Amino acid sequence: QACMAQSGGDMSALQVSGGQPEFTPTGEEVSDHAFENTVTFGPKECEKERKKLEEAWRKAFMTIEDLVETSQSACEDDSCEKAVEAEIESQLPPLNDEVSQRITVIREAQRDLAGVRAEMGTLEDTLAKVEAATKETQEECGAAETGSTYLENVRELLENMKRCPGLAGATFEVPHFQSLVDVLDLAVTTDSHDVTDEKLTKACKEAAGEAKDDVRAASQAELRAGLVEGLPEANGEATPMYGTCPGCSGDKYVGAASGNLRRCFKAGAKLSGKDESKDCDDQFAKAVCVKDLSLAEHQAARDA
Repeated sequence: QACMAQSGGDMSALQVSGGQPEFTPTGEEVSDHAFENTVTFGPKECEKERKKLEEAWRKAFMTIEDLVETSQSACEDDSCEKAVEAEIESQLPPLNDEVSQRITVIREAQRDLAGVRAEMGTLEDTLAKVEAATKETQEECGAAETGSTYLENVRELLENMKRCPGLAGATFEVPHFQSLVDVLDLAVTTDSHDVTDEKLTKACKEAAGEAKDDVRAASQAELRAGLVEGLPEANGEATPMYGTCPGCSGDKYVGAASGNLRRCFKAGAKLSGKDESKDCDDQFAKAVCVKDLSLAEHQAARDA
């Protein structure tokens, strides 16, 4: 009690378990409630504790409020989203253009593929008709066996083509005879084979006029093999018929620019391998002009 009296009145009561000593502070109200093993502060000490609590609460409240505002600001900030959208807008148009270009290429390839498939169907139909005609003449024609072999080879090639991706690379066309054109400036010994071919082709295109893009000079190999539809059986002209390469090289001749003379069909010769000459060196000749027709156009021309 003496210690408590010397405390200056900060503690109003001290109650200890096992007894309740009498104590009367001066000038202060004392609670009538009895606490066991508890120190009860007076109004001054309680005021200090209250202020400490209020200050701690304010700090906690302000800190939490700042955190809430920061979080809300971050949630409402769309700068990152706008940056991503701007990047997408800058990169998307080139990608769209590339996609459009590739779609165009694919569609063109699909159209080409459809056309080739149609050509394949026409070729197969034509081949079937040729085979039927060949079978009818096998007993009468001695060359029918050879023709059948060629047809079988063609059929095997067709089957192989069906396994080719896209059926690309094959053009099924038949050259049709158009006309014979004079070529007056050949120089076999001084001109190369390429230059001679250019002269033959130029003569055909000049004679065709506006249709020059559809016309070309037939090759010597086509003339020799009889691959030109409507070609005369023999050269009825006074000058030889010349074809372009391939199959144009004749006898070796060291004085010729290409090392060889040319092959040709001279006046009166039948247009076959037997009557083909290999020693041709003429200034005046005939170019055999042809036009390539698709199988459908060829069939229509035959049926007309």
